[in-house]
Amino acid sequence: MENKLKDVAIEISGIDFQSDDIELKLKSLSESMKNQCIYGSMDVVFGFQFNFEKDQIEDHIFYLCDPRMSFGNAKVIRESKEKVMCTEEFNGELVEKVRSKEVTIKAIDLDDWKQIQYTTQNAKESCIIQHAIDVLELKWV
Repeated sequence: MENKLKDVAIEISGIDFQSDDIELKLKSLSESMKNQCIYGSMDVVFGFQFNFEKDQIEDHIFYLCDPRMSFGNAKVIRESKEKVMCTEEFNGELVEKVRSKEVTIKAIDLDDWKQIQYTTQNAKESCIIQHAIDVLELKWV
């Protein structure tokens, strides 16, 4: 799980979303990400940490280990005015950031293969989601 994202993650297109092969591939990836969460001690797992037929997955995908949900194309559509201090780590770099205490995202739920809106359940989850989106969009310090 040492892969690094080389460019901004690629969003799942409308054509991809209608493909049974892509749906099966990404549902399988979601299951692999879930298993990684079960056997590891992570808060989030990224699609780019996995390979498919020897190629690194470059899709805009992450998996929240708690509450065990996978998201594709996640974008923050609402955020609270109330802020919290988040301690974030990626590739061994630890940073504290001020983030919104609550966010709502629009995304593709990979397990149900449908577009959803999801509102974070607590400040920790809000920090993790905002961090994950920044990592996938190469905006994280």
